[in-house]
Amino acid sequence: MMIRRATAAKAVGKMLFAIALLSSAASANPDFGDVDSDLMRGMEDAIKDLEPVLGAGNLESARADAEVLRDGLKWVEDYFIAKGGVDDGVTIARNGRLIVDELLGHLAAKDVQAAIGSARNAAKNCRSCHDIYKP
Repeated sequence: MMIRRATAAKAVGKMLFAIALLSSAASANPDFGDVDSDLMRGMEDAIKDLEPVLGAGNLESARADAEVLRDGLKWVEDYFIAKGGVDDGVTIARNGRLIVDELLGHLAAKDVQAAIGSARNAAKNCRSCHDIYKP
């Protein structure tokens, strides 16, 4: 019973966070014409490559993809901080880095199944930002 309540509370919390993100994004329309398109394409390639290489058991390639994501998310966080007025973008980037750090920990432990779960969470995190900001 306690587990179901905790799970339900997490789900409600996630929904409220998503609503807050969408409502704050709707009120702000900053210009992102100066974003590093090459960096974003590299991150997109890394996130698309991550789960297949994990499924193939290629932990070195997965680690390389995760490092691209970690470094890129740091750049995105700094970009949003400098841009100002996009606190939700900063939060999403920070959450993404935490997920990627978790993924790297799973890779170090050679726990492929847990790494796949983290890779899926990283992809969801990326999508949550792109749902709001990708042109």
